[in-house]
Amino acid sequence: MRFSKRWRSTEPMPRDDGARLLRLLDIAYLTVLPPLLLVLKLPMLIFLAGMAVLIGLRKKVTLPTQLAILFVGGAAIFLSLYGAFNFIGLSRLKLFVELLTYLLLLAVSLQRLTGKINIYLAISPMLLLALSLFFFDSIPMLLYVVFEIFVLLWLILTWQMRSDLSGSIRMAGTLFLLSLPLVVLLFIFFPRISFGHASYGFRGESITRMGHDGTMRLDAGALNVLSDRIVMEVGFEGEVPPESSLYFRGSVLYLDKKDHWEALPTYVRRRIAPRKYAMPPMLEKADDIVIYKVSLYPTRKRWLYMLDLPIEAPEGASIDADFQVTLKKPIDEPQIYAASSALRYRYGASTEKEVVAFARQADPEANPKTAAAAQKLRTVYADEEERLGALITFFRESKLTYTLHPEPIDLNRSADSFLFDKKGGYCVHFASSFVTMARLAGLPARIVTGYKGNRSNSVKNYLAVEERDAHAWAEVLVDGAWRRVETTATAAYIAGDAARANAAGAKEAQGRETGPGISRAGLYLLYAKYRIETWILRYSRFRQMQLLQKAREEPEFILKFAASVLTLLMLVYLGVNRLRRQPCGDRTLCLLRPLLKRLEREGYVRREGETMHAFLTRCREARPERETLERVDTLYHAIRYGERSGETERLRRAVREFLKNEKGRAF
Repeated sequence: MRFSKRWRSTEPMPRDDGARLLRLLDIAYLTVLPPLLLVLKLPMLIFLAGMAVLIGLRKKVTLPTQLAILFVGGAAIFLSLYGAFNFIGLSRLKLFVELLTYLLLLAVSLQRLTGKINIYLAISPMLLLALSLFFFDSIPMLLYVVFEIFVLLWLILTWQMRSDLSGSIRMAGTLFLLSLPLVVLLFIFFPRISFGHASYGFRGESITRMGHDGTMRLDAGALNVLSDRIVMEVGFEGEVPPESSLYFRGSVLYLDKKDHWEALPTYVRRRIAPRKYAMPPMLEKADDIVIYKVSLYPTRKRWLYMLDLPIEAPEGASIDADFQVTLKKPIDEPQIYAASSALRYRYGASTEKEVVAFARQADPEANPKTAAAAQKLRTVYADEEERLGALITFFRESKLTYTLHPEPIDLNRSADSFLFDKKGGYCVHFASSFVTMARLAGLPARIVTGYKGNRSNSVKNYLAVEERDAHAWAEVLVDGAWRRVETTATAAYIAGDAARANAAGAKEAQGRETGPGISRAGLYLLYAKYRIETWILRYSRFRQMQLLQKAREEPEFILKFAASVLTLLMLVYLGVNRLRRQPCGDRTLCLLRPLLKRLEREGYVRREGETMHAFLTRCREARPERETLERVDTLYHAIRYGERSGETERLRRAVREFLKNEKGRAF
C-alpha cells in the first residue's frame, strides 16, 4: 500500500528520493537487460548504446530532441525487423514478442531521458524479465532468472524499508524462501505453455556439432572425429536398450565414388514416398517398440537420428523408404523430439528393383583380389545366408586391425588396399570394403552412417551420445530382408589409439570396454541437466499427465512426493529462522540473547538507556527466586569490562542453567 500511495500521490517526490529511486531502477535495468541484449539486432543495440551515453551525460532533453530520438528509435526497430514482415513471419508469436520488446525499450529510453519517474518506468523491468522468458530455455537462464527475481525483490524492499543493505537482503531472502512452496505448487498444477526454442546466447548450445551429410569419405576427409562433445541426449521410457541395439540411423549410401560414397541419385523415384509413419508395405514386422526423447544439438544438416528402426517421424520430419528421418531444412538450432523405434524388425521385400541394382554395383577390375575372393565364396556357397556368414568369416580371418590412424589406402582400389595390403582402418574402411566385397559376391549391400551409442555413457534411463560415437556399418539384402552387419566386429586387433579414443564400434571388435568415455561424475551431471530440462524447463501438460498417472499407479510415489514437500517446508523454515536472526556484533551480548528473549516473553523488556546491570537487577528484584541472574550479571560485566575472556564458558553455562530452571516453572 505504501508503494502504491507514493505513485498515486499528487505531491512531487523529494529530490533525494527521486534520485535514489532512479539509481535503483538503473540497477534493475542493468540486471534484466543482459539476456535481451543477446537477442536484439544490431540496429537496436546501437540505439540503446546511444541512449546509455545520453543518460550518462545527464543533459536536459528538449522536445525536439525527444522527437528526433523517437524517429531514430523507430528506424532502428524497422531495420532490426526488416525482412521478417511477411505473412508467415507475422503469424509467429516470436516476432510479435520481439516487436513488443523493441517498443518497450524505446518507451523506457525516452522516459528515462526525462529524468522523471512514473509507474510505467517502475514496472518495465518486470515486463522485460517476462519477455526474456519467451526467447530463452536453458538451465543457465533458469538460474539467471532466479537471480533477477531476487534482485528485483531486494530493490523493492530497499526502496520501501529504507534500511541498510544487510536488513533489506535478509528480508528479501525471507520472502523469497517463503514463496518457494507456493511456487512449487503453482508450477506443478499450471504447466508451462510450450513455445519454439530459441538458440541464442544463454542457451549455450548453438555450437554446431558434426553431422552426416549423405556422404562418407575414405580419404583424409573421412569420418574420424575424436571429440567428446555431446551430439545428442536420449531419455528412454524404461531402461536403456542393450548396446547391440543402440544404432542411431543417419544417411544410407549406395554409390561408390572411389574416394567417397553417396546416396541414391536424385532422379531415382521410390514407390513409397516419405511419410510420418512406417507401416506396410515399408516393413513386414516391427517388434520390441521403444519410446524415447532426443535432444539433438545443431548439425546444419537435415538428418534426425533415431534408433533402428524408426516407426514414427517427429513433427515436421518424414521417414523415407530407406528409413532415413529428415527435416525439410538444416538443423540450425537444438531439436527436441519424441521418437519410437522397433528393435526387432524385418523389411526389404518392397525394395524396388532399380534400387537393388544400385546396391549390386561393383567394379571387379577396380579390386581384382577382392573380386576373386568374392567369386570363390559365390561359387562355394549358393545359399545367400551361408554366403553372408562366409563373408563375415573371411573378414575375421583376414587379421584386420581397428585403428583411428591407419596408413592411407589406395583409393583407386580401396577394398584390395584395405583387405590385402594395409589391413588397418576404422569403421568407414571396414564398411566400405565389406559392402564392395558383398556386392562382388552377388549380395546387394549398402552403407549406413549414424551413431553407435555407448552404454558406458548411460545412467538410469539417460544416454549421452558424443561426436566420437559417429559410426558406419553395412546392410545386406538377404532373402528379401535388409540385415545390419557390424563390420568393425570382424577386427582381429584394436590399436591403442582406438582403445583410448573409445571410438564407436571398437567395443564390438573385441567385446570389451575400449576406453573411459564420459567420467561417471560428468555423466551424472549430464543426467541431472537432462532431468532439469525435461521436468522443469519443458514441463508441459503431457508431463503433468505423466505425474498424475504415476501417482495413480504407484502409491509409494505419493509418499515420496509428500516427503519431498515436507523436506522443502523444513528447509524453508530453517532458512527463514536463520535469516530472521539478527546479526550480533557483540559476542558477549550474543551469549545473553536466549536469556533476554525468555525475559521479554514474560514482560521484562530492557528500557531505552537502561544498562544491562540495571535491567538484570530489576528482573531479580521482581523475582527473587531467580538467583542465577545475579551470577549471570557478575560474569557478564567481568567479561565485558574486566576483560576476563576466560569466563565466557562459565557465562554460557549460567545462561543454560537459567533456561533449564525456568523451563518447567509455571508463572
